[in-house]
Amino acid sequence: MQRFTRSVLLLLFAGIPAALHAQGFAVNELGICAMGRGGVSAASPCADGSAIWFNPAGLVGLSGTHIMVGGTLIRPFGGFTEDISATKTDLPSQSYLVPSAYVTHRLSPKVSAGIGVFAPYGLGTQWPTSFIGRFDGYHTSIKSIYIQPTIAYQVTPRLALGLGVAYIHSNIELHQRVDLSQQTVTGFPFTFAALGIPTYTDFADATLKATGTGIAFNGGITFKVNDQLTVGGHFITRKTINYTGTAMFTQVLTGLVLPPKNPITGSTLPVDVLVGPEFVPGGPLSTGAASTDITMPDQGTIGLAYKFRPEWTFMAEYQQIVWGWFQQLAIHFANPLTGDRTQYEGYRDSHAIRTGLEYTRNARSTFRLGYLYHTAAAPVQTVTPLLPEGERNEFTMGYGAALSNGLHLDVAYQFIKQNDRRGRAYTTFNNGLYQFGANLFGAGLSYTF
Repeated sequence: MQRFTRSVLLLLFAGIPAALHAQGFAVNELGICAMGRGGVSAASPCADGSAIWFNPAGLVGLSGTHIMVGGTLIRPFGGFTEDISATKTDLPSQSYLVPSAYVTHRLSPKVSAGIGVFAPYGLGTQWPTSFIGRFDGYHTSIKSIYIQPTIAYQVTPRLALGLGVAYIHSNIELHQRVDLSQQTVTGFPFTFAALGIPTYTDFADATLKATGTGIAFNGGITFKVNDQLTVGGHFITRKTINYTGTAMFTQVLTGLVLPPKNPITGSTLPVDVLVGPEFVPGGPLSTGAASTDITMPDQGTIGLAYKFRPEWTFMAEYQQIVWGWFQQLAIHFANPLTGDRTQYEGYRDSHAIRTGLEYTRNARSTFRLGYLYHTAAAPVQTVTPLLPEGERNEFTMGYGAALSNGLHLDVAYQFIKQNDRRGRAYTTFNNGLYQFGANLFGAGLSYTF
């Protein structure tokens, strides 16, 4: 089953970049105030420290010391409908929490510094184990935590610059079932299907867990054109993460029996007995080390903030994420029975347009609205259960309230409507329609002293 082992481990690593609602597997809900206004923060970051991510130059606008903690709960929904049978598989109930925390301090009238902890790449997918796509992957996740010290400098009354250095710690995990009927029988030129094993016969559960670390740089600039208009932008560098981990296999009992006079044994034999030796230490399906590289892409944002009335501010920005670096996935296996493999991904650069509106009712109350549009990163050839993403429209609203002197609460809601997109599930061609959306709920507290 050497051929089988190679294909399984290849799929394990191919499932790494999975997310339900983001561009590729990027996440932008890293500040509750910003989330409420559509994530628009390049020119005028919120006064809660989240500028550490959205635009480091924005720290110079903060006075004193700020502490902010927040989180966004993402609840996706949707499913996959097969073309021929019209069978629809719904996503099971699931949720993902995206945390963020920031601490900033004004060192002098011109210099501010801070540190942030956030997760700009991550999330995952979960499918029921009855879904045909379980052989591509039924539970996939990636969690990339960035810890970023940041400093900002007021060059002139109009111009500010900022720079952050982010330490990245990333975890990946994939669970996948394996179809016995498609595996080549060791020593014979045919698959188990030729022995009468039905299609979609689970006989192994494969799990991959791996970690990696890296460093990236996040720079930003703001320029105040006049009292009403500010422009700004930020850019974070790409970083290739070297992942090392372990692939584990657990036998799933089939209860099937080979018929008499079969070409393997010549007599009846339980299938589970036949394949059992593959799972023992040293066998093709024994636990072993594996490694690969994945690039966290560089991305840039440029935007503006226009205060057309004292209490009203309109914001807009454009973002590009350079997913074009992720064209293939090269995998190395420590198991000598498994050869190295390369998986085509073919990602394309993705683009986003965000708009936001903020109304400051008074010193203690602020209302926010936002709209954003994203293009997809995955090409039509790689729309699978691992990453069934597509173009999407998103609508947001938020509210900020001063609870007491120094203590501030922000809440936000975001609705994501992803365009229906054709894709595949356990085939080499598109054989169905993916439909997805999500509800996001965010809350955060900040304290200034």
